Amino acid sequence: MYIGSHTLMKRYDECLLKHGYTIEQLVDKASDCLLKHIHGESFSIVCGPGNNGADGLSLAIKLYQQKKNVQVFIFENTNHLSKANAYYLQKCYDLSLSVYLFQQDNLEELVGYMTACDTIVDAIFGFGLNSSPRGIYQSVIESINQLYDQEVIAVDIPTGLQCDSGKPYQSVIYATSTITLSAMKNGFLNPDSYFFTGKVIVEKLDVDDVSEEAGLYQMADDKMMFPLLKERIFDGYKGTYGHTCLITGCIEYKGAALLSAKGCVYSGSGITTVMSDQEVIHALTQFCPEATAVLRPPILQKEDFLRYDAILIGCGLGQSLDSYRYVIDVLEKTKQPLVIDGDALTILSAHTDLLKHQNRDIILTPHLGEFQRLCPFDSQDDMLLVAQDFAKEHHVVLVLKGPYTIVTNGQESYRIRAGNKAMATGGMGDVLAGIITSLVGQGYPALQAAMLGVFIHGYTGDLLAKEDYTVIPSKLIEFIPKAMNNMIKSNPEVTS
Repeated sequence: MYIGSHTLMKRYDECLLKHGYTIEQLVDKASDCLLKHIHGESFSIVCGPGNNGADGLSLAIKLYQQKKNVQVFIFENTNHLSKANAYYLQKCYDLSLSVYLFQQDNLEELVGYMTACDTIVDAIFGFGLNSSPRGIYQSVIESINQLYDQEVIAVDIPTGLQCDSGKPYQSVIYATSTITLSAMKNGFLNPDSYFFTGKVIVEKLDVDDVSEEAGLYQMADDKMMFPLLKERIFDGYKGTYGHTCLITGCIEYKGAALLSAKGCVYSGSGITTVMSDQEVIHALTQFCPEATAVLRPPILQKEDFLRYDAILIGCGLGQSLDSYRYVIDVLEKTKQPLVIDGDALTILSAHTDLLKHQNRDIILTPHLGEFQRLCPFDSQDDMLLVAQDFAKEHHVVLVLKGPYTIVTNGQESYRIRAGNKAMATGGMGDVLAGIITSLVGQGYPALQAAMLGVFIHGYTGDLLAKEDYTVIPSKLIEFIPKAMNNMIKSNPEVTS
């Protein structure tokens, strides 16, 4: 399943037009999709002036041709109509459909006509709406919401619901179901949007697949992720599964280093070495004796890293002058795949030029606040697009942590369907960084390691959240091996 934002869906439509489809053809195909899910005998189709309204008009024609009782309600007769809308409205007139024009003085009468129908179709505005409906539009929306006996089906998105956030404007249609076209809208991932969408049905148009060309995100769920996890091989040994180096922790922040190390070990790293202060190393022997440790030298040299397959820097590193030097040294003096998290991301935000000319895989794992420092953005910006553009510009894999975590390299983009609100506790990001580093060290490609790491982390949390109100990072770590084993056993390619 693909996911699109306002901007990405506009790009999707533009790609289809470049592939030679006319807007009238696309509207016709859209109404074919809608028709599959429209049941009953009498319909009120409420159409706005744009292409969403054109979808409704085309649907009305097809229902009329099936001998259904159809009445069409419009807001504009000739002025301000899109090309496709004007085309299909004229066809409605040519077929002598019942077409009513909303005006303030006939609103009550026209809404009364709707009470006699089985189903109301909301085709007023699509995903392009960027402010609350006003005037006659607001009046119609509020009137429809007072009709409790009719099914209300929204075309693509309920009018008045924000496409990117799933939050309502002041006036919004309460639909009983939403037939969304081409891709799930990003706002529908917000569970609160269900109050307005009702049941969401995703319908793909019968057209060339331009989803990746347009930059739509894919939903990475268990069906996609389970097969990515490799079985442990019969004759494998610790060297088979990589040697990772974690440049983490300081006197003030020992816990982050300990959690990332244990997350790395428990997700299958062959050898995990923590390069840190003596106080961290001492605590490590108690918290995770399976990890090895080396004292972090004042200045890092190339020779310090020759034996490692992957490097993590940042968890609990602090922001001292020494920490700044460590981040710069790692970026300048190492060549291994690199995961950057926590304090190292804050330091990197002042030195993003160091990402240029890096001939290796680099994974950045910020939460939204850390990403704001790396890439200043406005609260109204399209985060799906911002994330893609940043990853593409800096040639990194970006893991933007949050609900349905974003993972993108600028070319391929995913939302990860795993994780829950019970995991909102300090230290979770450190565990995730350790898991991703472990997978990179085991030989997974960077994008795959990032996706799989986020999924394993969230999937483990989901299993624990079935019984626990709060999922604690240290407990989550202990459960990682069992969760990964569940994934292997649930993979039909392995069990068949």
